[in-house]
Amino acid sequence: MMTSPSTDKAEDHTPRTAPTLSVIINNFNYAHFVGKALDSLLEQTQDGLEIIVVDDCSTDNSRDVILDFDRRYPGRITRVFQPVNSGQGAGFNAGYAVSHGELVMFLDADDFMLPGGADIIRKNFEDGVTVYHYRMHYTDAANALREELYPPLHEQLANGDASQDLLTKGRYKGTITSGLVFGRKILERIMPMDPEAFRYGGDGYLCAVAPLYGPVRSYETAVCAYRLHQRQHTSRMEEQARLARWRISHDEERYKATTEHARRLNLKVEPDLGSRDEQHLFERIVSVLFEPAAHPIAGETLPQAIRAIRKLTWHTRSGFRRLLTWVWWSTLLYAPKSVKVRLMRLKLDPSTRPEWLKQSARFLRKRLRVYMP
Repeated sequence: MMTSPSTDKAEDHTPRTAPTLSVIINNFNYAHFVGKALDSLLEQTQDGLEIIVVDDCSTDNSRDVILDFDRRYPGRITRVFQPVNSGQGAGFNAGYAVSHGELVMFLDADDFMLPGGADIIRKNFEDGVTVYHYRMHYTDAANALREELYPPLHEQLANGDASQDLLTKGRYKGTITSGLVFGRKILERIMPMDPEAFRYGGDGYLCAVAPLYGPVRSYETAVCAYRLHQRQHTSRMEEQARLARWRISHDEERYKATTEHARRLNLKVEPDLGSRDEQHLFERIVSVLFEPAAHPIAGETLPQAIRAIRKLTWHTRSGFRRLLTWVWWSTLLYAPKSVKVRLMRLKLDPSTRPEWLKQSARFLRKRLRVYMP
């Protein structure tokens, strides 16, 4: 298990004041959840904690919920009510513009912070670190915490220099919005983001550029709960294809941002990052498999997409993992269409997997940890 890096230096015994932390809740139509997010922050140690909530013109009663908290806790919450619906990127920009913390966190309104989370974040502060990654405990609509973590423990998160992965692959292994904390010094260099390009997926922009400016840190300790609820999931092929098309478009915006900031820093970035990004190639397979007529990559066929990812993983993986991956993609390549669809549904939605398959996957992960460095 990864050990959390220490912020103490053996040669420096000067008492250090914990940095201030701004937590920005970005809300749109989550009236049912935003109160829990606010409660979770108000229950933290309040010294050095700034709470900001941005509402993006919700059409439910979110603003009533926020105003009620403002009345009950005067002076504890800074609220920003957007004049027009502008999307997540604009919400991030608006919240950041009124924040003051040395550390800044963007908390999804349907997630919440765990007890003591703010203190952990502040204690892990390191000057010069651009992004801090924390795993999150899954929770459900009733706020019940699960033991399972996102990302799962078998996925090793980036720690140190992640810039080379961005420059050569277009992606590094991190986490998503509510598991991310940013140093203010880096945000001063990369904010505001383009609100139209990142109307959704503002965390994608931040993670595509921040690590170019300095190291990242990752921790096993969970500081937030990541909520699973019906609005996040679908089993319809058309909806899976639509989501894949959005992710493909989002990736292209991320690659543009990485390339732009790399040029500012005189860093060499590989051309066509999408051809080196395994997750991006996977989304292209989902898109062309489930709804080929709407696939955004002109002329790309399903066999071409599968062969591209099979070739990439053959060169980027080794040992037993490489063999397993080769078998998986080869099976998908030559299987009948109905089998392709079934296999991809199993991969996309873990809840549909039979118990024997889940147990086999757990066994293989354990074996891979034994055999792989």
